[in-house]
Amino acid sequence: MPDDLVGAVEWSVGTVADRLGISAATLRTWDRRYGVGPSQRTEGGHRRYGEEDIHRVRVMARFTARGVPAQSAARVALSMDSERLTIETDSDRPQAGSPVRHGTVEAICSAALSLDAESLSRIYQRCLREHDLVTAWTEVFAPALRSMGDQWGGGSLGVECEHLASEVLATELRTVIRLNRPRTTDTFVVLACADEEQHHLPLLAVEAELARHGVAALGLGARVPTEALEHLLMARRPSRIFLWASIARQVDERLWQVLAAVRWPLDVVLGGPGWPVDLPAPAHTVTVTRVHTLEGATETLLAAPTPGATVRT
Repeated sequence: MPDDLVGAVEWSVGTVADRLGISAATLRTWDRRYGVGPSQRTEGGHRRYGEEDIHRVRVMARFTARGVPAQSAARVALSMDSERLTIETDSDRPQAGSPVRHGTVEAICSAALSLDAESLSRIYQRCLREHDLVTAWTEVFAPALRSMGDQWGGGSLGVECEHLASEVLATELRTVIRLNRPRTTDTFVVLACADEEQHHLPLLAVEAELARHGVAALGLGARVPTEALEHLLMARRPSRIFLWASIARQVDERLWQVLAAVRWPLDVVLGGPGWPVDLPAPAHTVTVTRVHTLEGATETLLAAPTPGATVRT
């Protein structure tokens, strides 16, 4: 849209809520309590947001997402002139090679801080609707989770906020899995977290992406005891397994003994920063591959079986 026409566009509160991923109730509260709201009026007297108003809302959302009290965030947003607002929100515009706006991450953090499950769900759904899952996970979901973790560590965001954001995201990822789940499960991938590992969202992301490619997965979730994993491997003899670990694992753990005892072709894909740098040698029938991204994990799991007795990083 030409720059000289941008100022002529006016937006309703519902449209702004959907555009920014902030609930209409939150927008009305910011308008009523702090004066950060629409400044335009239609001929019928209805209040509407102009582009400058939207910039001001974005600035307030950015500061509240960082843990700044709403009253202080509003004071800062209201003190900025048009030029400063444009500068502050310029990073929200699409960047080359990055189709998802950075502002969406801040909107997720802001909704989590407000314990606004409705807005979190809407933001997640919009991202999954407008972008492929790998892009949404890599550029929005994972950065948002890391940002909330940093804010929790700094004391500006409660653990309940982080848990809510994670649970709502898990619900949306399970919806993707359910809608794309293959009808036949003759070939499947086992997905499991290492023993005592509680962060299972990466498993759901992998399962959802596999489902989109027509591959079924047996998701075991968080904290899978090594003994249980061993029993499943020996009973079902899968050809592919993905293991996630974010906490440090040791080279003398029983898991490596289990993999050394495998006597059939098995591709083991390791995700997460918890695995040791030097991995113990697997059985001659086992191939172990370390991956660092969702895209890398799914590409490896979707690839043709690899001859065993190798470790790839």
